[in-house]
Amino acid sequence: MFKATSSAALVSDAKTPVIDSAPERSAVAAREIFEHAMTLFERNGFHRTSMNEIAEACGVTKPTLYYYFRNKSHLLETLYEDITKDFFQQVAAMSASDAPAADRLYQLIERQVAYNIGNRRFLSIFWRERHQLDDAARTSLAQIERNFEAMVQNIVDAGLADGSFTTSDPKVATYAVLGVLSTVHRWADYVDRSPQQIADQIASLALHGLTGGKAAQ
Repeated sequence: MFKATSSAALVSDAKTPVIDSAPERSAVAAREIFEHAMTLFERNGFHRTSMNEIAEACGVTKPTLYYYFRNKSHLLETLYEDITKDFFQQVAAMSASDAPAADRLYQLIERQVAYNIGNRRFLSIFWRERHQLDDAARTSLAQIERNFEAMVQNIVDAGLADGSFTTSDPKVATYAVLGVLSTVHRWADYVDRSPQQIADQIASLALHGLTGGKAAQ
């Protein structure tokens, strides 16, 4: 409920930062909407959840909800952008780094495993419902995914250029790594391993394949 973000609640102790600006309050409200919307999407599905139901779950009026989001598609798209923003920025930095390709690929795998497991609830909903996004959102999403794939491809290509990776088909190698990583949130609960253990195993398999069995330094 938005009333949880009242000034009294936001100054509960000296260690809690006071949210006193409009952008900060707006961000808090949006996160609360996201949480309620995810619960409804998870339970009822995206198509069967109305903006009225989301507003009611949040304890606000429908016009208030439309102040933040044009429609359900905009809400889901914005939630995706909010959750993935830091992750994609980190991947972009890895892709542009001068560090050895094997190190960058390991860091990428480690970060994406942590991201997928940390956001498994959202990702399960998003991958199930993404086809419900409007045309503009799907086009934007496709471009984001192509950019991400290009950043991973850049790391693989760098490894081929410096001789640390060996593969006859770098494109297939890139998509093989992406394919494994994109499904981590679906099966992580079944293997009884920590995110770091999962990342280490995937990285070992990927680097073993890309280095022809040579241990990555």
